[in-house]
Amino acid sequence: MKAVLDTNVLVSALQFPGGTPESVYRLGLEGRIDLIVSWALLVELGRVLTTKFGWDQVRAEAAVAQLTRVASVVDPKEIVQEITADPADDRILEAALSGSAEVIVSGDRHLLQLRSWRKIRITTPADFLSWFES
Repeated sequence: MKAVLDTNVLVSALQFPGGTPESVYRLGLEGRIDLIVSWALLVELGRVLTTKFGWDQVRAEAAVAQLTRVASVVDPKEIVQEITADPADDRILEAALSGSAEVIVSGDRHLLQLRSWRKIRITTPADFLSWFES
C-alpha cells in the first residue's frame, strides 16, 4: 500500500515517539507500507523540525535522510489548487497524485475534511492504524 504521511504526522512521529503517528511511520520503516514523499515535503519537514522544534541542522538532516532512504521520492508535475484555506496542503495532494498513493495520513483538518480526493483516501493516523490492522 502506498501512503503519503503529512508533515504533521512525520513531525509527531519524530518529536513525540511512542504515539500513533510513530506507529504509522514504523510501518514504512519496516516496509509494511510504501511511503511516498516529495522534495517539497522533505524541505518542509526539515524546516519545521529546526524552526518550530529547535532541532539542530544535523539532527534534522539525519531525519530527512532517513525518510529519503525508506520512501519513494517523487517530483510532482501537476500543480494542485484544491485547498484554498491553506494552499500549502496542496503539496500533500501533489505528492499523493504523483506517487499513485492509495492513502494520505494526516492530522490536518483541511485535508481530513476532503475524506478522499481522486480516489485517494484521507484519514487520521488512528483510523489508518485501525483499518490497516484489521
